[in-house]
Amino acid sequence: MNFKIILKAALKSKNLALFAMIAGIFIITRYSLPFLFIGMAGYVYFIMQTMKDEKFLKEFDKEQQIEGIHNLNEKCNGLYLSILRKLPPGMRERARNIYNEKEVLVSYFSRDDSNPLRQKIAQHAINLVMAYYRLVYHFALRSKQLNSINVNKILTRINNNKKKIELLSNSAAILNVQKAVELDEKLVERIEKEKSDLEMISSRLDYIESAILMFKHQIISNNDLDLDIKDIDTVVNEAIALDNVLSNKNKKLVL
Repeated sequence: MNFKIILKAALKSKNLALFAMIAGIFIITRYSLPFLFIGMAGYVYFIMQTMKDEKFLKEFDKEQQIEGIHNLNEKCNGLYLSILRKLPPGMRERARNIYNEKEVLVSYFSRDDSNPLRQKIAQHAINLVMAYYRLVYHFALRSKQLNSINVNKILTRINNNKKKIELLSNSAAILNVQKAVELDEKLVERIEKEKSDLEMISSRLDYIESAILMFKHQIISNNDLDLDIKDIDTVVNEAIALDNVLSNKNKKLVL
């Protein structure tokens, strides 16, 4: 059983008043243990009844939802601080801008956190910001890895090996050099493809940034809370999927 809900029920005003009355009578009766046992049994009974009350449960669930959003925001802030210094200057500035926009969103949400739709938008928007931070970190890391590879050097090696083949007469030697050329060509193709993929992810980061701004507007504009939550879920899931791809690549050996 959830300790929080028991504590919440025990601290309800009517239950606290009952507890105070039991404690007062216990003292007046000169610490009568039989009365204490009966009184505490009654106190526990009223706590259990409170925990079954529909109004109490709705209030508790709402408080837990709001608390969960603020806890998620703290987790988001921790992620932001953990990646910020690892980013290159340009990406660091973008991450900082998103952090500021998210803080505005949370601030406006806190002004009226009882609205269920605002709660959903805030929760999903924070999840999107976290997905953005992870994606931008792995994007920057993979970009650094690819940019460290001298493609021109590989192309030069390919050309030199092709010229070498024309001068060789030994069939085994020719075969070995041909295999070297094939490997280098595949390597260049792979690098070019990954660079193309990174261009796509970069444009996706632009889209996510715009989406976060839109979600902030949804929170600020009290008369415009008609956003379909599925829209946010779609963007979050796409960002997570892209991040997983980059993360797996970054775990492999650097070319």
